[in-house]
Amino acid sequence: MSRIIFLAGIISLFLSCSKSDNTSTSPVTSHGLMPLSVGNFWKFTKINYDSISGMATDSISDEIDIIEQVTINGTTYYQQNQTSITNINSGSFFINIDSNTIQKIDSSTTYTFFKRVSLDSTAVDSWADTVTSRCKGHNYLYAFTDTTVINNYNCLRNVIYVNDCTGLNFEKWVYYLKPGLGLVRILHYVLKTDGTFYLQFSETLQSYHTN
Repeated sequence: MSRIIFLAGIISLFLSCSKSDNTSTSPVTSHGLMPLSVGNFWKFTKINYDSISGMATDSISDEIDIIEQVTINGTTYYQQNQTSITNINSGSFFINIDSNTIQKIDSSTTYTFFKRVSLDSTAVDSWADTVTSRCKGHNYLYAFTDTTVINNYNCLRNVIYVNDCTGLNFEKWVYYLKPGLGLVRILHYVLKTDGTFYLQFSETLQSYHTN
């Protein structure tokens, strides 16, 4: 954990020094499951749903933008900003580890964000939850081999199960990703008091730009 915190601190320090010194790094494009390059963006329509009726209540726009890059020891990290997420206190970064793996750094936590696998229902990664207001537990990432067609995009599926400190699964994130394009749909499920899950919101890709 100390190495992760140190790395996140080094990245943030590098970015702040680069801006103050008015220096820049030559743009680098990282090809993988998600194309990463400064200036890339993905625009989504986010729809919120009522917990009782399941009906849509409103819709807003959301966007993921690649805004900075920094290379340390030969690895290039891409700082991303998502319009709807406001509870991350420091930089958030994507890294294409290989052609099958996207890693992410949020604050001081490094974890696998998305993984393409050959064995169905593969347990990919787990990490301590630092966001929820419940007693803190862990996130568990599972990857699946099935594909889903969404708006003519053939997508892979990963699911993050969020458990509290008692082991209760109270939240689920379902990510659909088109390899070489990026995220196409995000579904967020929350546990109700009756023990069933409801879809709190969905996000579907509307437009994008990638280098």
